[in-house]
Amino acid sequence: MTSSVLRIGRVVEVSGSRVVGELESSVEDLYRTYQSRRYAVGQVGSIVKIESNDILVFGFVTRLRMTESTLVDGKVVPKSESVADAKWLEIELFGEALRTGNKESDFDFQRGVATYPLPSQSIYVATMTELSQIYRRPDTMSIHVGNLSQSASLPVNLIMDDLLGKHFAVLGTTGSGKSCAVTVLLRSILNKAKAGHIILLDPHNEYYRAFPDQGKYIDPTRLKLPHWLLNFEEAAELFIGRVEHVATSQTNILKDAVLHARKQFAQSNQNSDNVTIDTPVPYKLGDVISHIESNMPSTAAKKEPYNKVKNKIESLRQDKRFSFLVQPDTEVRDQLVELAGQYFSIPVSQKPLAIIDLSGVPSDVVDVVVSVLCRMIFDFAVWSPRPVQVPLLLVCEEAHRYAPSGSEAAFQPTRKALSRIAKEGRKYGVALGLVSQRPAELSESILSQCNTLVALRMSNAADQQFVQRTLPESVSSLVEVLPSLRNQEALVVGEGTAVPVRIQFNYLPEPDRPQSLNVPFSKRWSKDTSGEEYVEKVVKSWREQTRGEVEFEK
Repeated sequence: MTSSVLRIGRVVEVSGSRVVGELESSVEDLYRTYQSRRYAVGQVGSIVKIESNDILVFGFVTRLRMTESTLVDGKVVPKSESVADAKWLEIELFGEALRTGNKESDFDFQRGVATYPLPSQSIYVATMTELSQIYRRPDTMSIHVGNLSQSASLPVNLIMDDLLGKHFAVLGTTGSGKSCAVTVLLRSILNKAKAGHIILLDPHNEYYRAFPDQGKYIDPTRLKLPHWLLNFEEAAELFIGRVEHVATSQTNILKDAVLHARKQFAQSNQNSDNVTIDTPVPYKLGDVISHIESNMPSTAAKKEPYNKVKNKIESLRQDKRFSFLVQPDTEVRDQLVELAGQYFSIPVSQKPLAIIDLSGVPSDVVDVVVSVLCRMIFDFAVWSPRPVQVPLLLVCEEAHRYAPSGSEAAFQPTRKALSRIAKEGRKYGVALGLVSQRPAELSESILSQCNTLVALRMSNAADQQFVQRTLPESVSSLVEVLPSLRNQEALVVGEGTAVPVRIQFNYLPEPDRPQSLNVPFSKRWSKDTSGEEYVEKVVKSWREQTRGEVEFEK
């Protein structure tokens, strides 16, 4: 039996996984000392146990108060009368154990509760030995990402196959340590998986510094996604535009021309009979324009849609910003093997992480670029032989932009590609990691496929409510602690962890952190250090659409 020193109260009411307990009158301070170790008493997020002979039931403390209440249909309802000086705590049960011996660590723990406590049973503070048993290192491959917030000496390990194979999401407001948390996760994965295949979409150019040895940096000057990789929906977005999607005549003109150009290129390389409008076979834009011109009607009024498509293609060919996407006819060749190998790190060659910098991609085509990359990843996996030899992980920063909750708010091919990965990727060895500072704006159907949720500090009520809806019922009330989490502290729930855990992520030295910290205005404005040459340098890069090497402060 547990020492009476650790007894802090008794059970008053039980409703499903929720328990209301009454604190003992002797509980007047924040700590109890047991075996030369101090234990926090009644702290929100701390773990307590309810003991009944050989059965131990564990739960999180979610609320403390002095007003008596009762549980009605699982909800806490205050009573009209209260007991003077009584203190109450609310507990969310998350697991149980059966004692197998006389030592504190002699028990078998499992998630979920089958045997519920009874009123009047004692509530105890969980000891360090018991916490060590609950959060012991899993028998399967796991990664060390941090320590238990309740006890900094207890490491927290996530189950690698469940974290990746069933998708994960990292959510948190700006400044909560979200980018550092992603870095810790990826570095921990790569430390165990030297031959990984990870694609990180980086819209703000912040992760390059965090992976100097393992990351392969692909900025807009190195990015190559030739136009022939686009399917027809993406090509229509590029060569016609979103506003013109209602113009059926233009889409038909483009469709006929692209199909003709694909088949013409394929005739000398493969059977063109198998080529469709979406087959990733190269084609020359010159052939597209020639087909449009040769089929242009003689009537001036009917020429307009043909000229619109032709002029848009010509303008894109002349715009240097789109040189990574719109390939000159002289450079068109079948390089799909080369591109897939580059982006998917095949072979790894000690660079298992491909960081794709989207910060310099023109805003009017960034959705097309993300769509192509996501679709390439899924299609590559679908057509790979079984069993899967090369699992892929796609980490999507600012995911709410590409998979928003509103159906009209995004480029549909991108949303569709991410949705397919979320729903079907597990079968083909494609893992998805969503990262967002505005979870309320994320597609709930896509986020619901992420079976491990890493929730950092959130102060927005809409974001908290959204996250609460995605959490299991047994831990949904823990969302109330999200506004009070410290930087780099998170609530981790789902398949990737044996039990829900409040974690402090591993410390990242300054040189290993992503370049996502706030700009130090006070330091920059303390003295005048930049002159006309600085402006000239910026204007030169602006006009030439080039970016020099990234310089980081020491």
